Amino acid sequence: MKRLTAAITGLILVAGAGVASAHGIWIAERWGEHGLVYGHGAEDGSYDPAKISSVKLIDEDGNELAGSITAHGDHAVLEKADDAAIALIDFDNGFYTKDANGKWHNRPKSEFPNAETAGRYIKHTISILHLHGDMPAIAPQDLQIIPLSNPTALEAGSSLKLRVLYKGDPLPGILIIPDYVNMPEQNGATTDEKGMVEVVVRNNGLNVIAAKHSVDLVDDKDADLVQHFATLSFVAGGEHSH
Repeated sequence: MKRLTAAITGLILVAGAGVASAHGIWIAERWGEHGLVYGHGAEDGSYDPAKISSVKLIDEDGNELAGSITAHGDHAVLEKADDAAIALIDFDNGFYTKDANGKWHNRPKSEFPNAETAGRYIKHTISILHLHGDMPAIAPQDLQIIPLSNPTALEAGSSLKLRVLYKGDPLPGILIIPDYVNMPEQNGATTDEKGMVEVVVRNNGLNVIAAKHSVDLVDDKDADLVQHFATLSFVAGGEHSH
C-alpha cells in the first residue's frame, strides 16, 4: 500500500504542469445554478475558489452589472442578476515548478534552488449566459476569444467568425480548439494576421471553444513563462439559447 501511495503521488507531481496548462474554465449550468467549471475535456475538476481573480458581468447592451462568485468548498457558482448576459472571469492557477529532482510543485521557482523550469498558468473565459441581439462590446482580458456575431443564434454546423486578442491586440498564429469539452485534443484552424479565424459550431447545446498563448519571461525569479488559456462558451441551438 505504501508503494502504491508513493507511485500515485509521483504521478500527480509529474503531471502537475500538464494539468495546469491543459485545463480551462467556463460557466455551465449545474443543479439550477451557473457553476464555474475547471476542467479538461469532459472532466469537471475541483479547485480552490480563491484562485478566481476577477468577475465581470454585462447586460445585452454592454452595461456592467454587479456580480460575484460564491465558494462552495472545492468549487464556486456565479451570483448574478437576471439581466446578466455575459460573464468575463479570470482565474490564476498559480506557479508550477519542476525542482532539481524532477518533481513538480504548485509554487514559484524562487522557492527551489536549481529548479529546472517553472511557469505561471492563468485562465480566462467569456461565457455567454443569454443573448438575443448583437454582441455588445467586451471589456479586455489578457487573452480572449471574441465572437463577431451572436453565437447563441446559430445551430450546429453553422460557421462562426472569431477574433483572438492578447492584451487587446489581434493575435495571429493561434490554434483554436473548436470543441474543447468533447474533443479537447483536436485543433482547428489558426488565426490569421488580424487574429481572425472561422470555426464550425459543433453542438446544439453547450459549446466551449478554446485557445492558449504562452509568453516567455526574462530574468523573472518565479517563472520562465506565463501561459494564458482562454475559452468562449455559449449554448447554441434554437430554444436552448434562451
